[in-house]
Amino acid sequence: MKGIVRGAVISSAGALILGASLALSSATAVSGATHAHPGTNPEPAKAETCKAKSSCFSVSNTGEGSAIVGAAGSAYGVWGSSDNNIGVYGASNSDGVEGDAQTSGNGVYGVSSSGNGVYGDAQGSGAGVSGLSSSGTGVSGQTTSNNGYPAVFGNASGSAGDGGFFENDNDSDAALYAQNASANGGPLWVENTSTGDIFAVDAEADGIFDGSVEAKGFDTDQPARGGPHLQAFGSESTRAMIEDIGTARLEAGEGAVRFDSAFASTIDAARGYQVFLTPDGDTRGLYIAAKYEGGFIVRETEHGRSSLYFDYRVVAHPYGASDARLPQLQIKRPPIPHLPQHLQPRQP
Repeated sequence: MKGIVRGAVISSAGALILGASLALSSATAVSGATHAHPGTNPEPAKAETCKAKSSCFSVSNTGEGSAIVGAAGSAYGVWGSSDNNIGVYGASNSDGVEGDAQTSGNGVYGVSSSGNGVYGDAQGSGAGVSGLSSSGTGVSGQTTSNNGYPAVFGNASGSAGDGGFFENDNDSDAALYAQNASANGGPLWVENTSTGDIFAVDAEADGIFDGSVEAKGFDTDQPARGGPHLQAFGSESTRAMIEDIGTARLEAGEGAVRFDSAFASTIDAARGYQVFLTPDGDTRGLYIAAKYEGGFIVRETEHGRSSLYFDYRVVAHPYGASDARLPQLQIKRPPIPHLPQHLQPRQP
């Protein structure tokens, strides 16, 4: 028997289906198998064809060893390709496909022009794809086209489970590291497809949140003249509010401030608003003579006739916000996922 093509390998541990071809090393399971030495575009040596509807070749080992072992000095131990189906397929009660890179290289490596480079489907209680590495990367994905497909895709469609789980137990690296090398897009995008809410970081490292942000404190990195970066803190309020500041002019003891349309559309004027005045000069005093939805009137006290600038600060209730004052905080933290023991990557 020379070359083996379009076949399936069935063993006590599982099945291995090779879509187009399989090159075997000399093994006790099959005698006379030829050695294949694929290069950058591997092709089996002296391939033969068949038109069987099931499998052209099968090997069964009822003992404790492997049905087929493929070994190569510098190329692929097992290589499979298919025009319109799966190049290599493994099904088992244990691991469908297992790859072990002892020194360097990839334990499992897949490349595809239109489908999935590596695809894992756990029908039972295992993991679709599980990666373990002592010094490299457990699972690595790369896409070079602009067709919108992700480099790594995880989907948990059942009633429980996580689309992706990341855990790191050292003190120097992150459990999840996202990087975007282009000037567009962003390194992070999390979306709830049921509600449309998103949590994202764009290319300028700006955070985008559809929901509210709850934290124990807020501070910012404030650049200063001369180069240093200083820590600045945000003020806190007992209720929801939106404010605006500006400067206007008093002419002959009277001045008018009109809100711009953008600010006026964000406040609920029916709930009222507060105005704080500071004159930029000597006066008898300033007061608010009238408030209306689009602005307010300022006059000098005691019928004064001064002409000068004054500063103002407007504090209003945001449109659509709650009236609650210091409401009790109810943080709905999602459950912390924990990878069950039977889903942990097997130690080598």
